[in-house]
Amino acid sequence: MKPKGAHRLTGTPRRRRRRRLAAPLVLLTIVLLCAAGLQIYVPRAAAGAIASAVRQNIGTRASVQVQGYFWQLAQGDFQNVSMRIGATDFQGYRLQSADLSWQDGQVDLGALVVGQVRVLRSGNFRLNLVMNQQALRQAVAEAMRQALPAGASGSPPAIAVTPKAITLSGSVTFLDLPVRYRIDGDLVPLEGGQVVAFKARDLNNSVLHLAAVPVLRMRDMPTIPGLPLHVAGVRLMRGALAITVAGPA
Repeated sequence: MKPKGAHRLTGTPRRRRRRRLAAPLVLLTIVLLCAAGLQIYVPRAAAGAIASAVRQNIGTRASVQVQGYFWQLAQGDFQNVSMRIGATDFQGYRLQSADLSWQDGQVDLGALVVGQVRVLRSGNFRLNLVMNQQALRQAVAEAMRQALPAGASGSPPAIAVTPKAITLSGSVTFLDLPVRYRIDGDLVPLEGGQVVAFKARDLNNSVLHLAAVPVLRMRDMPTIPGLPLHVAGVRLMRGALAITVAGPA
């Protein structure tokens, strides 16, 4: 026959075991909740810092998303940074849009806090810029002015961009004689992607003979210290063109 109250004595060790098991579970739950909160907060904070740096350096707003584990981001290390900038003016040119994708890179957080971007690991960088033909006309006009023979003068050319070609047309005056021209050509990267030049397709059929005329240089575009960039390609569109900038070379 069991002593009276034995059921109370045998139940006590079980409750103690439950308490010992429950304490680590509660602690684990708290840690997981904190980690989840940091995983939400840290990428948003990093995106905000990058957007602020863009606004400080080129004077425009950007939509930024950052992907990476919070403990990596705390060291400036990220899996992917994506950014989109709408229509804006830069260096006198009108950009329709700019889309950036930067994977597996690392930046100096101390520099980022004060609005600067200093690269510690290059990763894979890709930037697509869309420029309308009016912006291109400004660049071509300046380039052609420098490329004309001594003594020749002319007004800025009309420009038409289609998916098939860029067409320049206008007139120049040489030895007091007006000469009309129409040139079909392409934009091609030269000098390892440091220069984009207008290259005529058929010089023999053109009244105005021009060698490849540089119209855009990497040194005039946005740069990031420590990240070597080059023009990887140019795609013609109707009334616009898309320039792809990549890095490292």
